[in-house]
Amino acid sequence: MTAHHTSARYGLALAALLIASAAGAEETVVALSPAAKEKLLDAAAARRQSDIGEPAINGLSKQIHGEVGMFVGTGGARGVFGSMVAPVGDSGSIALAFENSRFGRRY
Repeated sequence: MTAHHTSARYGLALAALLIASAAGAEETVVALSPAAKEKLLDAAAARRQSDIGEPAINGLSKQIHGEVGMFVGTGGARGVFGSMVAPVGDSGSIALAFENSRFGRRY
């Protein structure tokens, strides 16, 4: 028996198992009651921005955030990279990234 025939048999067995498990599965829907949904929406509307926390990228202080790094490897491999996000005006932002790599000799 070749590897191709063995792989085909495993593939057929796997397909049969998936079809059998899908046929026996029941769908379950979990939902909030209308009262619980209304309570959740009211609580979300009442929150202040300071309670939620700072936005993920630039925060409320509008600072520049970023990172730089480098690597050195065998056979002359080396590189540097970096990225940054900065605020622009009241509601804009700009993101920049760079990378320069050399991988030395090839084996």
